[in-house]
Amino acid sequence: MTYGDDSTSVGNYGCDTMTLEPSDVFQKFQFGCGRNNKGDFGSGVDGMLGLGQGQLSTVSQTASKFNKVFSYCLPEEDSIGSLLFGEKATSQSSSLKFTSLVNGPGTLQESGYYFVNLSDISVGNERLNIPSSVFASPGTIIDSRTVITRLPQRAYSALKAAFKKAMAKYPLSNGRRKKGDILDTCYNLSGRKDVLLPEIVLHFGGGADVRLNGTNIVWGSDASRLCLAFAGTSELTIIGNRQQLSLTVLYDIQGRRIGFGGNGCSK
Repeated sequence: MTYGDDSTSVGNYGCDTMTLEPSDVFQKFQFGCGRNNKGDFGSGVDGMLGLGQGQLSTVSQTASKFNKVFSYCLPEEDSIGSLLFGEKATSQSSSLKFTSLVNGPGTLQESGYYFVNLSDISVGNERLNIPSSVFASPGTIIDSRTVITRLPQRAYSALKAAFKKAMAKYPLSNGRRKKGDILDTCYNLSGRKDVLLPEIVLHFGGGADVRLNGTNIVWGSDASRLCLAFAGTSELTIIGNRQQLSLTVLYDIQGRRIGFGGNGCSK
């Protein structure tokens, strides 16, 4: 198995009975047991749960009961996340804002990615007025595994400029970037308790506005180097998991829509 970041897993392929709850039992559930894993799997990881649209994903293999509906909330350190399937996920839908799933271009449509229409971005009260065509080719996906959101260079440059303008009173970090570090807009916020980060809003088709604050916006383990958690790319636009923290994200594949809601994790 090869993943989007070129990580690979080689091993045995088999099946077994998967039990999520006593009432949710799936016979002959197919899965891989990696013996030789290379790449960015992280430390202490026991495995990967496939939530894509491919035939072998957990979503597809449980479709007979859950109808390809699931939701999650990715938690911050002081909260508890969730992963819900079927009716338990659907019960949240009334409080969410939905955007349509769209077709990806060419062969990418077969990839199992979840393509959406990202139309623009706001920083603070400033709409960046990025043409939607910038995000449309080669497309925008929502991904729970990618950490940092990737934007086309034109969009990232506009976001970076607006963010630096809003953060003008805070000192930039003088720390050197490590090899392979994709984050280039970083601040030294040591000793500051009154830091006010500008709100960033992702505007999706259908009027679904996703508002990002605090940890949804910056990345770093040390206050002396907190970075804007976005990066530029010449490939797919990817909405990563840093920007999804504490949100309820609901995937209704047969209904061809994705919903977003705030404060989805419990304390």
